[in-house]
Amino acid sequence: MVQTHSTYARGYIMSEKQSNKQESEPLSLKEQAGNLPESSRRRLLKGTVAIPIIMTLRSGAALARTSNLVGPTEDINSAQKDENGDLYCVHPSSEAYTGTGPVDLGASPTATVNPINDANGVTDLQAQATACQNGGGVLISATAWSSVLPKLSSISTITT
Repeated sequence: MVQTHSTYARGYIMSEKQSNKQESEPLSLKEQAGNLPESSRRRLLKGTVAIPIIMTLRSGAALARTSNLVGPTEDINSAQKDENGDLYCVHPSSEAYTGTGPVDLGASPTATVNPINDANGVTDLQAQATACQNGGGVLISATAWSSVLPKLSSISTITT
């Protein structure tokens, strides 16, 4: 049997059998990285993971800009109120809210304020919330309000 040798980087000599083995087996990440310091390898790996995350965040932001999806709130204390303490009721432009999950407000949602007071003249937030829901509207949080406000086509006050 004749054994041939080939030379590769750094002057190491390997047999034909070792050479064939090297060609048939993929290199591990550690072998590919060589003797890089541990921090350099870590930095390299972090960089490769960050790219898909950044792309996802950007595409998610683009979707958010083209959609008027909001999650309604049931909590009347955290719902957006006007300067008098009355609840804003947001109405989708296309169809009434069905009562489950997020609601798409559509291209030109509207908002109303229905200042309902109790027998003593005190603002009745629960009655306002019920009137809003019965009218096909939703209550939204102050955070959601800040993103919906520029998209509203009108805000009106219901008077009785």
